[in-house]
Amino acid sequence: MRPLGALGLVGLVLVALGSAAEAQAPYSRIIAFGDSITRGDKRFDEQNRGGYPGRLQGKLRRDNPDAEVLNFGRDSETTGQGLSRLGFALAQAPGADALLLMEGTNDISLVVQGVLSFESIEANLANMVTQATNAGLAVFPSTLIPRPPWARRDKNNILTFAMARVVRDLAYRKQSQSADPWEELFHTPRVFSTLYSRAQDDTVGHPNAAGFDVLSDLFYDLVSGLDTKGPVPGDLEPGYDVSTIGPGRDISLTIYDLGAGIDPANTTLTINDIAVATTQDGNSRRRTLFHDTTAETLACYARVGIRSADLADPPNVTDRVYKEFQVQNGSILRGDVNRSCRVDGVDLVLFAQAFGARSGDPRYLATADIDKNGVIDGVDFAFLASNFGRSSS
Repeated sequence: MRPLGALGLVGLVLVALGSAAEAQAPYSRIIAFGDSITRGDKRFDEQNRGGYPGRLQGKLRRDNPDAEVLNFGRDSETTGQGLSRLGFALAQAPGADALLLMEGTNDISLVVQGVLSFESIEANLANMVTQATNAGLAVFPSTLIPRPPWARRDKNNILTFAMARVVRDLAYRKQSQSADPWEELFHTPRVFSTLYSRAQDDTVGHPNAAGFDVLSDLFYDLVSGLDTKGPVPGDLEPGYDVSTIGPGRDISLTIYDLGAGIDPANTTLTINDIAVATTQDGNSRRRTLFHDTTAETLACYARVGIRSADLADPPNVTDRVYKEFQVQNGSILRGDVNRSCRVDGVDLVLFAQAFGARSGDPRYLATADIDKNGVIDGVDFAFLASNFGRSSS
């Protein structure tokens, strides 16, 4: 083969650099579509910087001075209303190349009232993804942010977490990537006191300026092709709505990673913080982990979680508990703070760290509040002391 001259070599380098830049370049004209959490008006954003879309545009312009993020958030909108409005938004944003879709918060209230089903919400979101995809846009569906304790409905986030699982599965089926504000905010310490607005008329839960900063970081990583998050959970059997299981009940958990993909060699279920033998099925974007418990006996409690890494370099790691079950006919001793089915020194240390805390305090630990009066005090310690050294039968 004839050797390349200097100009030819330079040309190849420039082509390679150009291709790399093109592959890594963020989208340049983005529609941010959703409800009031997307709109981010100054009632909630004390810095009045346009919520997460305004902040995201500023971040993107550090890479591309012509980048635009068009804020199509509308107060109080449901997914059904959003589906009706999306065509107008697409027409108003010619040349848009991406859609950030975060909607469904207002639907939660309708589900609570029994006038809307999850199937309808999922269908509305799926139709929006299809409509924007057919218009040539890359679509990034997003999970919802958690609801704070002062929310009017779903303050325990049962339905909002279910919505997160719906969005993750939708993104998987549509071959999309997804932002995951739920996972980021739900696991942030003191999240509601640091990242949420305390506007008096806020009955759902909106970010404050710091919260919008976090959202803009998540969306910036997403549209810039940066993979910074590990695998996240989907469906669980026996179910997130189940509180008690039999001692030999099989357990399975589906997980998603819509970025680099799941590393099966470094992925397992955990029960009571211990990795257990796991059978896996699926692919790198969605895997189901199955644990057969018939050969063992769960004495009193089962904390089910995942310990997993993705295929990014360096890998993003997830190690979290997602559901706690009480075992049928198993007794949880008073003072078993860590639910290990034994009251021992670990429980004593955890109790000491939480002693004196009241409900709502960062140090408050519900399992240490044995008499459930909202404060961890000497009465609770007396219960722990009476069972110290004992194991559940």
